[in-house]
Amino acid sequence: MKKLFLLIIVLPLIMSSCEKNTGIVIFKKKITYKVSGTTSEILVTYTDERGDTKMTGLSTESIPWQKEFSVRPDTYLYLQAKNTTSTGDVKVEIFLRDNVLFSDYNDLPFGTATTSGFVN
Repeated sequence: MKKLFLLIIVLPLIMSSCEKNTGIVIFKKKITYKVSGTTSEILVTYTDERGDTKMTGLSTESIPWQKEFSVRPDTYLYLQAKNTTSTGDVKVEIFLRDNVLFSDYNDLPFGTATTSGFVN
């Protein structure tokens, strides 16, 4: 009876440990958003690592600005910087590691620089 009981308990444990791991490994990619410019005030709109839209205001003390995070391949990225003054310029860049993926520049009064795209 004890042998049968042990067989019933131990056999499923042995069988379950023989299964192969079928999980897919996905490597996330390091992304950096950068906003720079000569203006004194910028309104930044961007998508974060979860795809949520965020906004933040920058002033002279916080320019240039950058945000780093990791995303899965085929993630949509969006970065916009609006000059909220009549002078200066704004530049936006999205980096994959140290390489520029997307960028834009605007030197018009109250101008907006916008860039976006998918990570491969």
